[in-house]
Amino acid sequence: MIYVNGLYKGYGKEPVLKNITFHVEKGTIHGLIGRNGSGKTTLIKCLTGIYRPDRGSIQICGGDIYEQPRIKEKVGYVADRNEYFSNYHVDEIIDLYAELYPTFQRDDFNDFNEVMGIDERKFIKQLSKGQKMRLAMILNLSMHPELMILDEPTEGLDVIAKRQVMDFIIKEVEERNMTVLITSHHLNELENFCDSMTMIRDGQIIGGGSIDEMKEAITKLQIVMEKGLPKGFDQWEGILHYSNLGSIYTIVWKGFDEACEKALRAAGASLIEEIPISLEEIFLYENWGNE
Repeated sequence: MIYVNGLYKGYGKEPVLKNITFHVEKGTIHGLIGRNGSGKTTLIKCLTGIYRPDRGSIQICGGDIYEQPRIKEKVGYVADRNEYFSNYHVDEIIDLYAELYPTFQRDDFNDFNEVMGIDERKFIKQLSKGQKMRLAMILNLSMHPELMILDEPTEGLDVIAKRQVMDFIIKEVEERNMTVLITSHHLNELENFCDSMTMIRDGQIIGGGSIDEMKEAITKLQIVMEKGLPKGFDQWEGILHYSNLGSIYTIVWKGFDEACEKALRAAGASLIEEIPISLEEIFLYENWGNE
């Protein structure tokens, strides 16, 4: 569905994306996570055809989005800021979508809007940020795209609206085999929502895979070291974070295996226990470590 290979993009001489390579399977929900300024929005704008990359290739829905512009008709895009024509009424924007997109279904929009409750008589400028986000979401869902790209889609929504949006997306994935690429700062939501993830930092991919694969790659341990950690422990390969309360240490370790456990035992660890780690913790430790 999405195949990105060796993608580079910069502004002037400053590179923003560096050798980005990943793919997203059809009918899955894929999360793109990274700090502000990591390159997420630039990558999304390349995927939607707004920006042309300097190098590399993007294949979406079986074709090159730059060489085959009609592929864009198969892609729905909800930006983190949805600036429609502010002096238009909502119902005029709906009519515009119906005219521009052959797959747009007004009956489906009405069904979605029964839940979302957007007043079609209002001007766009009268809508709150959350209402604009909900409108953008159901306009795009009513197009029934093969691929939906969502940039912070729950930003500005209350808890109930977030749940409604997520339910709509899951339904489209299950019933129509829609593919979703989503960015969000709410990592706990993505953990329960996505099939797989790509993690980006400073314009480069630093991790990814299924949620289970990401959790298997990073281990959170609680250990007892009566005499403290050995000198130079922070230089051991794979150590992302450590802290302690007395002789009890919490360690986050990338690539922990039997050899690592033996090294801990040899250094004096009297107890080693693996404890659960969340996606949010993985993100934090991959980006900040022991800062």
